[in-house]
Amino acid sequence: MDPLSAAALGNLNLGFVCNKQSVDGQDGLEGYYCEYDHPLEVDQRLVFARHLEAPLFDPAAAPALPVASWPKPRLQKAHRNYAMEYVRTAAPVMVQLFGPEDAGYLLHLTGKLIGMQYYDDVARALSGQHGGARECAALLSALLAAQDDIAEVSESADRFQISQQSWTLMADVNDYHPACSRILHGLFKGLAAGCGRHIAIDLTAATDGRPPFVWSIG
Repeated sequence: MDPLSAAALGNLNLGFVCNKQSVDGQDGLEGYYCEYDHPLEVDQRLVFARHLEAPLFDPAAAPALPVASWPKPRLQKAHRNYAMEYVRTAAPVMVQLFGPEDAGYLLHLTGKLIGMQYYDDVARALSGQHGGARECAALLSALLAAQDDIAEVSESADRFQISQQSWTLMADVNDYHPACSRILHGLFKGLAAGCGRHIAIDLTAATDGRPPFVWSIG
């Protein structure tokens, strides 16, 4: 229900018409999708039309997937793909909407909050432990491996360095901007905060904001 949906669904003719918003004192958030006969620009994919009424929702006519018969791995893959595609489309659009500086700040903050909130779930899935820089480096290394990213860990003078050679999630995003890497930096900082107190994480990246990334943890 936003400008990202068309890109996520692979249909650039698809737009959303919003005709009610509860934040405006109306009786709910209401709208509907409209498929046009031509591709829409980013700023055309969301239209506010408060003078229109959305069609009544008919559950019988709405498309539905046979999720009840899907095995658990398939459902997990669908949830994973949705989450990945949302980040892949949302991050570049945020840069377009807010500019690199403000978008970078918002992406970093969002990533950090997510990392702090979901640390326990991530650590449980990857056999991570609370602790210091060593435990944090082990967790981040395991997370990168789970993402099919190539990374190497080294240790020097009580600091750990992770050399990340790929970022599979964003590898083929055409409208990628260096500010998009701020979301990964924020995520890792949030996970570090969940792992233990006073764990610092610094990121060194190329000017284009793409790998290789060098993470310094101490």
